[in-house]
Amino acid sequence: MARKKQHSEHHEEHADETWLIPYSDLLTLLLALFIVLFASSSLDKDKAAQIEYALAAAFNSIPAEQMNGTVLNFLDDAKELDLGDDVGLGSDSKGAVIDIASLTLFEQGSALITPEGIKLLKRIAVLLRANRYKRFRIVVEGHTDDIKIQSPLYPSNWELSAARAAAVVQEFIKIGINANRFQAVGMADIAPKYPNMTMDGEPIPENRIKNRRIAIHVEI
Repeated sequence: MARKKQHSEHHEEHADETWLIPYSDLLTLLLALFIVLFASSSLDKDKAAQIEYALAAAFNSIPAEQMNGTVLNFLDDAKELDLGDDVGLGSDSKGAVIDIASLTLFEQGSALITPEGIKLLKRIAVLLRANRYKRFRIVVEGHTDDIKIQSPLYPSNWELSAARAAAVVQEFIKIGINANRFQAVGMADIAPKYPNMTMDGEPIPENRIKNRRIAIHVEI
């Protein structure tokens, strides 16, 4: 006698949907994260401006509209001093920069400041001592050209540039600026503002003159 096939009752299968709970939580968290990021990018415009300012500074091309207000105020105040053609005003990623031609401050191969140079530094000191700028750090850099110095007092441009930077700092301290604000740095010829030589190796005398300078960085 043939057995009857047992037919099990057909049940509709239901997928396990418990995974939807953590998935929906994850989507909620991602949505919240995007909202926070969007809000931050919209509200924190100052940080974005600072990044753009730093990138522009790396290429020495900071337009006036991207400088912070204190740097602009400092440069405007410096212009009013009418410091002369041998003094340049500019800025970098840290703040304002005052460039002074070495011949304005020193005799050739010397780190002794001339009487005219002392008068110029006194005028600049009035600005550096102003209440709204007196809390800022000042880095004084000495720069030379690429011509090797021959002097028993200064064996190389490193010693000469460092001595000139230190002399400027000491003069500012004599005038009455707090010594804790200063740093003196000798740069020799490693950071020329203009090329000392052409691509063919020919010297550029006018550029060498411009590269012999004192750079006063006011870190605002």
